[in-house]
Amino acid sequence: MALVRIHGYLVSTWTRTAVMTCIEKGIEHELVPVARGSAEHAALHPFTRMPVLEHDGTVLIEGLAITGFLDEAFEGPVLQPGDAADRARMREWMSLCGDYVFRDVVRTIPRGRPATDEELATARGVLERVDARIEPGPFLVGDSLTLADLYLAPQVSNAREKASEVLESLDALNAWFAGIAERESFRLTSYVMP
Repeated sequence: MALVRIHGYLVSTWTRTAVMTCIEKGIEHELVPVARGSAEHAALHPFTRMPVLEHDGTVLIEGLAITGFLDEAFEGPVLQPGDAADRARMREWMSLCGDYVFRDVVRTIPRGRPATDEELATARGVLERVDARIEPGPFLVGDSLTLADLYLAPQVSNAREKASEVLESLDALNAWFAGIAERESFRLTSYVMP
């Protein structure tokens, strides 16, 4: 049995973030499919969301708790900056992903049908603001990969697969994404959109 069990599917950007965190940390893990919305799922997460993490009798829900736990409880590269200001900037990015990018990009751009002009404009507006915040360098915060990178990468990938035109001419965002897309954690968590 794997050391860590993550319930969910890689099509979920939050599940992908948790699995990428495991890969970056070198944590033995197992991805466990969940019957979304089932009684079994509700027993794991009261809002039937993904991912859910199980480890040594502990069950955790919500990406923020899961990724922080994975980084702090296991050996491997540290994914949270030691400097308080940089750690706050990392959390700022994580909050932007949770509050704006997920809602206005991942959830707004539909799966299974072309996006409307209004949906594309909503997503594009958020991505333009994200692009404007990216500073030169391979990572969102400081000189090494942080949880911030692992939050944003699956969300940008999701947008790219559903409506790549929303990312056109966003040079800073596309340059950052190209570097992250080369990482093993990103490649190993790739999936085919249903």
